[in-house]
Amino acid sequence: MNALPVINLEEARDGGEEKVADEISRACTEVGFFVVRGHGVDRKIFDDAYDLSLDFFRRPAAEKNALPMRTSTARGDNDYSPYGYSALLSENAFAYTGKQGMPSDYVEKFSVGRLVLDDAEELPFPGDEDGAALRAALKAYFAACEGVAARVTELLTVALELPRDFFATRTDRSNDSLRSQFYPGVREEFLNDQGMGEHTDGTLVTLLTEDGPGLQLRDVAGNWLDVEVPERDWFIVNIGDLMARWSNDEYVSTPHRVRLVERPRQSIVFFKLANDDAVIESFPKFTRTRPSKYEPIRYETFSLQKMDALFGREARS
Repeated sequence: MNALPVINLEEARDGGEEKVADEISRACTEVGFFVVRGHGVDRKIFDDAYDLSLDFFRRPAAEKNALPMRTSTARGDNDYSPYGYSALLSENAFAYTGKQGMPSDYVEKFSVGRLVLDDAEELPFPGDEDGAALRAALKAYFAACEGVAARVTELLTVALELPRDFFATRTDRSNDSLRSQFYPGVREEFLNDQGMGEHTDGTLVTLLTEDGPGLQLRDVAGNWLDVEVPERDWFIVNIGDLMARWSNDEYVSTPHRVRLVERPRQSIVFFKLANDDAVIESFPKFTRTRPSKYEPIRYETFSLQKMDALFGREARS
């Protein structure tokens, strides 16, 4: 077990909101990572998503490669909610932080976005009964993550002295995404043990669960620390670059990575974003004694800058 703060959301009931809100805010300031339990999500939602994802990753390569990742059916140039399958070495987490020419990642992914909540939407799932079950499981998991993210950010409004609906009204149409991930165990033929390269997330908050070791975060001294939780239904929550900017860098977007270990590892990660028209302007609480480091920016512009870095495009203002 790691030394991350463990936040029990059950304690926020019956008058305990301020205490839990302060615990979350302190974790955001000191390390940028914390663990959430007591969230009320049925354990079966986790087990179904993990078990059916593993069944998918065990399919023949030809079946998986027939469902390549594509962006949302909204089809806009500003749109990046991935849908579909990504094979080993097909992605590079370093690129998201603007680092080009770095090794790719030894991880398989199956991704969905908000459209998974609409059963009528055509999405790249296997066409058999197992594919339908996977879609239902990831839909339930996605909806559960939306609820937990909403509760965590609502509690943060208490610590930040903001209206309770501050985040709700700025994230109710956000282009969130979820990725079910499979990391193989270390193999002799692999060039390195990079499951996922060092990066920060571009999110408001990220919710991650896992079934084994491999995740590491970098502390302020530059040391890599192992992050583990005892149960797959405990969420590891981290602050992303969006929340860091919104907080005038008082909240920490911490670099992290995944190293391959001897046995395979699964994880499911949910990325909570903001509405395209949300204005990202430093919280008043963090600009009372020092000026804001950033000019206000629409989330759409902020997101495009991240995507430009990922795809090596010329930056836009």
